[in-house]
Amino acid sequence: MMRIRFSFERKMPLAYISHLDMLRLFLRALSRSRLPLAYSQGYNPHPRFTLALPLPLGITAGEEYGEVFFADKIMPDQFINVLQPQLPEALVLTGSAAVDPEEPSLASLVSAASYCCTLKSSSSVTVKLELLQAALDRLMAKEEILALRKTKKNKTTYTNVRPYIIEVSVKNADQSKLLEFSLLLQTGSQGGVSPGYVIGQLEPEPGAGNLHAYDWQIRRERLYFKQNGSMQPLSERR
Repeated sequence: MMRIRFSFERKMPLAYISHLDMLRLFLRALSRSRLPLAYSQGYNPHPRFTLALPLPLGITAGEEYGEVFFADKIMPDQFINVLQPQLPEALVLTGSAAVDPEEPSLASLVSAASYCCTLKSSSSVTVKLELLQAALDRLMAKEEILALRKTKKNKTTYTNVRPYIIEVSVKNADQSKLLEFSLLLQTGSQGGVSPGYVIGQLEPEPGAGNLHAYDWQIRRERLYFKQNGSMQPLSERR
């Protein structure tokens, strides 16, 4: 049994396909590659393949992760060379490595994700650097940000998502360039919040206009795991 963990970049227009469709895209590419996939046991065997974390619609990604099990030995570079031609141009494999089959799953490892939010040049909203910084400061000063959530029984409840917002900062202080800010948000099984929701909480000073997620181009930059109380990039996990 062989387990390959890989990273990939996801560009436009693949930001507009669902997580389920992305899984199907990879599985069809793996089928065409004729690599010796390993299958689950039971009445409905399926390839042992997972992606680390669903990506919200409309968001591109610079460093996503997936993993796949093979019945026979496969070299990491062989995996990329064989699979990449089966994938669309907007999906680029950027690295791969063999990992212990008993290693914890990717889904259980991911604890946070970082995002870069860039104000679209076509946006009708005018936001100044100092107003954005003031809005970010006010956001981080709050002790409670309530988000409406629905339970499995279709009941509504409110969750305080403020603890899930780990860091916010202005990324680009050069006013001659596009306005950018970065987010580090908790995600995974312990709860999380989407970058679109956080943007919706930013209320700039009067006259700056209202911020909406569709005014920003959002890119998920990296995934993180928690180690010794701090967040470390998943790429650095050994």
